Amino acid sequence: HADEDQPAQVAPAQERADLIAVLNRVCVAAGGDRARAAELAAADGFSPTPAEAVPFVRNTSERAGFIRSTGADMTYVMLGKMTRRLGRETVTMDMCAVSSRPTDHRALVSRLREVMGFAAIRGGGFDAYVWLQTPEGRAPSRDLSDQQFLHMARTGQMRMVALDRSGSGSTLAYLLPRVD
Repeated sequence: HADEDQPAQVAPAQERADLIAVLNRVCVAAGGDRARAAELAAADGFSPTPAEAVPFVRNTSERAGFIRSTGADMTYVMLGKMTRRLGRETVTMDMCAVSSRPTDHRALVSRLREVMGFAAIRGGGFDAYVWLQTPEGRAPSRDLSDQQFLHMARTGQMRMVALDRSGSGSTLAYLLPRVD
């Protein structure tokens, strides 16, 4: 056979979604602008999901979801507004989250720590990178007490990236907290 000398044709392996890259391209680039995030998600190959397919997240309104599936994984972008009552004040957070299943969560934790350049705060069952975005750059916080959270949210410069694990998947959320 002449075929025996030819290398086998192997279909290229599907790459798994790079959650950090998708978070940057869609969520961070949109800067809390929902319409812009939807445009960026579409440009990144995501399709809108029906409203009933958007996962329920406590204290979240104005939810919208987008999905992209490959042979390697299923990746989801979710937009919404979250609210959190702290004393007499309400903190509103524009949220843009990216999740994928399956993920190598341990590798994601390691890469995220490296990309962020400062330590996460552990709380509420997830890791959070919290900072003020100042003209000089990031001013990380080591404290996520209610009082500190409220103080930071009042500045309008607070940013937060939260990492959560759910079964075989991981979720990265970009949050812009503020007090209106």
